[in-house]
Order: sequence, then structure tokens, then C-alpha cells
Amino acid sequence: MSSRASPYILAAAFGPKFFAIGSKLFKSVKVVKAGLAGTSVMAYSLLFSWEFAVIVVVSLVIHEYGHVWAMRAVGIPTKGFYLIPFVGGAAVPERAFASRLEEHFVAIAGPVFGLAQATLIYGLYLIYQNPLLGAIAAWIAVLNLFNMIPITPLDGGRIIKSATMSVGPGIGMAVLISSIFVGIGLMFWLKSWILALIVVISLVEFLFERRTHRFTPDPYLKRMTPVQTAGCLASYTVVVVALALITYGCLSIPEARLAMTIFSDG
Repeated sequence: MSSRASPYILAAAFGPKFFAIGSKLFKSVKVVKAGLAGTSVMAYSLLFSWEFAVIVVVSLVIHEYGHVWAMRAVGIPTKGFYLIPFVGGAAVPERAFASRLEEHFVAIAGPVFGLAQATLIYGLYLIYQNPLLGAIAAWIAVLNLFNMIPITPLDGGRIIKSATMSVGPGIGMAVLISSIFVGIGLMFWLKSWILALIVVISLVEFLFERRTHRFTPDPYLKRMTPVQTAGCLASYTVVVVALALITYGCLSIPEARLAMTIFSDG
């Protein structure tokens, strides 16, 4: 056998096997998750610094784990969550929600976990007066506060949709279309491509909800009771106010003020 030909013969013999193994690894959920997490860290590192990247990714992991925990708590099988570079993350259920209460509970769990994280770090900042702790608390608070903007597919949009759809489909649909216009206004005001993407997804969800209610006389999701709806709106308000207070409490820190511009392209 020629020494020059040996590499080609080996490649022909073992190449397909290595390709098959590589394909299986690529399709592995864990490998994909790890790859997306690593890409997210690199993406945020390119924009700012590796320290910022770590803060964002850890915050996103805790936030998305809140959604996964809530799904499991109500018996929804889940594939876990995926981090999406420059966008955030997404928890993936294996079945649709059975009720608006489930939808609300899963949606608000992420921001609640984020609020707990921000509150802990803010408390440490108050004790030690370390500006770095204050800046981290502000970043985490702002990231979760942004997620509470009442526009689907953000958590705030899903929470408000759950409440208004429980009051009545007509009211819910009116709120959905109004939120799209709010999103468009914020998109131009902040000059944010992230909001532009969110507005597109929001429009798709509106069309889906409209088509569903057009061909389904009865609500396809069980509505919340008036008491549950009031609790839904109250919990939304409490989380938003708490996140805003943490952000406000850190505004004297330059790095914390920078957090307010993170979603603006300019």
C-alpha cells in the first residue's frame, strides 16, 4: 500500500462513521444547548465584555429555569430551555397550556425568579455599598423589566393576554392589537431591532389567536375566574414595581445607568 494513498483509504473507511457520530452529537439536545450557551457568551462578550456576558447569561439561565420549574409544577413536560444569542432565551413545553391560569403561572415564573436574583444582589449592595453589586442588580432588574413589557411574546404580554382573554375574547383581542402598536412606537423610539423582531412575532401570535377564536365558538383555553384574573394583574404589577424600584435604587451608579440603554441600537 502506498504511504501517500493511506490517508485517503482511511478517510474512505472511517469517514462515514465519524460523520454519522458527528451528526448524532449535533442533533443531541444537550450539545445544541451547550453550543447556544457558548455562542451567547461570545456574542455578549463581543458587544461589551466577558464580565457582562457572564452576568447576562446567568440571569437568563435563572429566568428561563423559572419557566421550566413552573411548567413542571403544573405537569407540563418540557425539553428545558435554550439560550438565543442577542435575543435571550426560550423555555420549550412539550404540550400546549390547558388554561389561562397555567399560561399566566408559567409566564410570570421567569420574572419572579429574576426578581429574586436581583433582590438578593441588591440587598448585598445595600449592605456592602459595592458599586459592582449595584450594577449587577440593575442589569438583572432591567433585563427582567424589559421582559415585562406587555407585548407578546414577552412574558408581560403573555400575562396580560391571559388576564384579558379571561375577561373576554373581544377585550383580549383588542389588547393584543393595541400592544402591537405600542411595540411599534417603542421600536421607533428606542431604535431597537430586538423590538422589531418582537413586534413581528406579536403580529403572528395575534393572527393565530384571531383565527382560533374565529373558528372556535368556545374558548380553546379555560378562562381564569375573576379572582384569579385580579390576582394575575396584581402579581404583574407587584413584579414590575419591584424591578423598577431596584433599577431606580441603582441609578447613581454609571454602569447601572448604562443598563437602561441596552435594548437601544443608538
